[in-house]
Amino acid sequence: MEQAPLFERLGGREGLHALMENIVANHFANPTVCTRYENAKATREELVEGAFEFFCTGLSGVPTYTGLSLVDAHRGMNISDQEFVSVIDDILKAMNSRGVEQLEQAEALKILWDMKPEIVGL
Repeated sequence: MEQAPLFERLGGREGLHALMENIVANHFANPTVCTRYENAKATREELVEGAFEFFCTGLSGVPTYTGLSLVDAHRGMNISDQEFVSVIDDILKAMNSRGVEQLEQAEALKILWDMKPEIVGL
C-alpha cells in the first residue's frame, strides 16, 4: 500500500497550520533565536502564514509560495550552525507536542537539513 504524502500525514492544511503556529511560538521563546524573530520586519502572524505557505507548497499541499527564496530571505543574516540547530530543535519540540510520529519527523528533518546550505552563513 502506498504511503500518504507527508503533507497529509502532518494533518493536512489544518494540522500544518497548527504546527507552524507552534513552531513560531517556540522560536519566540527560544533564547538562541528569539531576537531574530522579535526584530523581523514581519509580524508574528505573517511569519506563521509565510511558513505555512512555504511548507504547504513544498509538501504538495497546493498554495503557491509567493515569498522570497530561501537564499534571498536569509541573505545578510549570517545565521550560524548553532542557530540553525536551535531552530530545528524548536521544530522537533513542536512536532513532539503535536504527536507527530517518528517516521514523519525523520522525513521532515531530512527536508530541513537539505535546506541548510540555503540558510546558514549567508
